[in-house]
Amino acid sequence: MNNVKKFFDFEYDNHALSDFGFMICKFGSDGMQTISNGSQITFNTISTLTGKKFELVSVQYDSCLESTFQICKNPCSNDDLEITVEEVRKLSRWLNRKEFLKFKLLDDEYYDLYFEASFNISRIELEGKIIGLELNMITNRPFALQEPKTIMIENTVTDGIKVINDNSDEEGYIYPHMEIVINKDGDLSIYNKIEDRTMIIKNCTVGEVITLDYPIIKTSYDSHKIQNDFNWSFFRISNTFNNPRNEITISIPCTIKLIYSPIVKISI
Repeated sequence: MNNVKKFFDFEYDNHALSDFGFMICKFGSDGMQTISNGSQITFNTISTLTGKKFELVSVQYDSCLESTFQICKNPCSNDDLEITVEEVRKLSRWLNRKEFLKFKLLDDEYYDLYFEASFNISRIELEGKIIGLELNMITNRPFALQEPKTIMIENTVTDGIKVINDNSDEEGYIYPHMEIVINKDGDLSIYNKIEDRTMIIKNCTVGEVITLDYPIIKTSYDSHKIQNDFNWSFFRISNTFNNPRNEITISIPCTIKLIYSPIVKISI
């Protein structure tokens, strides 16, 4: 058994593999292997010029990120390396779930990255004894995510433009979780120059707290019929290949809290 790369441990749903006395390992012979980096793109084209050129008509991700690795008992903390049926049941209860939960490799290079995953489990047996488990990890995205970033914006009448730099590996946009505390009555508009896009919420009141989680908007004031005063253009954090800079202009004094997870194009 040899360790896979330098990964020994992982965390899933706030529990570590090492808490169960197990470690990541590899059964079999050594050798180099080619590993998908995830985020595999399908390019759909049509033939033009009698087949001399193919034009791109659409691009999409066709599959979520998957990975397979093996685990065994840690020989440093276990005298008997055979895995019992009871231990298989305990690990299956933890890992083989009907939902995607947070998965993190406990490694310096991956310290701020995570996946949302579940597992299918197979036994590795030798002479009728269970000596390891093979975990097929299935995620809900074609890439990893960075730990959530929190951005606080304090806006006054004279503050001018605010700047958010988006370091996602994927070009495009992300809808953040957004909490806005209104500090002056009026119509709120938030303009993002990179997309030439404006979010507008009319008839806001001092002390009102507005929460946005795409595609849902809520207010702390029941008297504010916010669905009627919203232009339904949710604020987004965006980037292009050459420009990560979101220049934001806000119309009235308010305090804004943004939380989002940048996209990271990496696999295990």
